[in-house]
Amino acid sequence: MQKTLKFYNKQLIITYRDDSDLSVIDEFFVDKMYRTADSLIADCRTPILDIGAHIGMFSIYASILNPSVKIIALEPEPDNFKLLKQNLKKNHCKNIITKQVALVSPPQCHPDCSPDEVQDEMEGSLSTKNRDTTRLYLSPDTHTHSTIKPVNQSTNIEVPATNLEKLITQNKLKKIGLLKIDIEGAEYDIARNMQHETWNKIQAIVVEYHESEERKRVDLENIIRSHGFSIEHFPNHFDKRFGLLVCRNKKI
Repeated sequence: MQKTLKFYNKQLIITYRDDSDLSVIDEFFVDKMYRTADSLIADCRTPILDIGAHIGMFSIYASILNPSVKIIALEPEPDNFKLLKQNLKKNHCKNIITKQVALVSPPQCHPDCSPDEVQDEMEGSLSTKNRDTTRLYLSPDTHTHSTIKPVNQSTNIEVPATNLEKLITQNKLKKIGLLKIDIEGAEYDIARNMQHETWNKIQAIVVEYHESEERKRVDLENIIRSHGFSIEHFPNHFDKRFGLLVCRNKKI
């Protein structure tokens, strides 16, 4: 199925599969949930990272607002990734690089590691065997797959994985203009385990938070603020457990 719409006088043709995909399209281009970040996106002069790219709506949104900045889009689920690439190609988004990979946190995201393996990974000498994949737990909704295992949910696939520090090194990123994160609850672990020097490279963060009994928005905010960021909070009008945090690095 396809939906045609206009955004900043640019006509878009978006391919989607079901109501789950359509809800994400509407989130960006009808409800305009990300409009509070428009100026941050447009002002970026260093790369934007789209973590949890799904079928490409944020990447397309950002590409229209800022067609000259480099955008790196990460999406681990194979069907989502295939549709992500189709939508970017169909809408002529030439400033976007796609990677079929999940973002995890180093090395705490591997609880089966021995202490020696953790030290080896930190020193960059660990073998890649069993270290560059993770479990992705699948949801009936295409935009709510997660590396965090839901209650009573065991359907999963093994997908490629990386961490933010490796991503920065591999892409030779000296600065990150905007880090967008929408990874269904895993944002807490990413923030908790991100290295201090990585925080200092990020100019702004836009994160969709997902509250639960174990993960509270205030805890995520406290982590982000502790690294010198201001935060604006925009709750979801339909469900207060979800929403957007727009964060600016006060030191940059």
